[in-house]
Amino acid sequence: MKSPNRRKEIAETIEFASPLYAYWKSSQNTAQENERLKKSSATFPAAGLFKKEPYKWEMLYQSIAREVVKGDLSAIKGLKLLIKMLNTEEQYKIIQTFSNKELFSEDIISELQNSEQSQEATKKNIIRFIRILLAIFTNPYCIEIKREKSHIYEHTGSAIQKLRKLVTRRNAIKKSHNGTIVTK
Repeated sequence: MKSPNRRKEIAETIEFASPLYAYWKSSQNTAQENERLKKSSATFPAAGLFKKEPYKWEMLYQSIAREVVKGDLSAIKGLKLLIKMLNTEEQYKIIQTFSNKELFSEDIISELQNSEQSQEATKKNIIRFIRILLAIFTNPYCIEIKREKSHIYEHTGSAIQKLRKLVTRRNAIKKSHNGTIVTK
């Protein structure tokens, strides 16, 4: 079992390795949107997900990376597919971060670097599917979408993030008043 510090380190590594990390922290204006789009592959057909649905790409990326960390080797194929949606420079950066932070074994890093896509049949995992689907709708990675939302899961994820921030803010106010509740 991983220590709380190691779990936090893993979560931070996955978050910071994301090619969208700076984008989510930005105001997500047109210039930043254009910078985000430059990070996508110009040749990989599935790169449309990264280009058109960055929130869903991020939820899939963070969820699947965590599945691989937990030992689900059948999820490597999905992580590799998400990484292939990026341009070559971004692919290198993300895999290098995983390697430098020792997030994955050398065998997994080698598989992520391998340009060939495995022809092995993907193992169906209903529990993983449900966890990832829930992540897309509930935004457990605290992504803040500042641009226009066009999908229901973007609306629900954004609403849950706003609720999370409100609760956190209220708890901080309560703690700053040494447990006394102040009403306005």
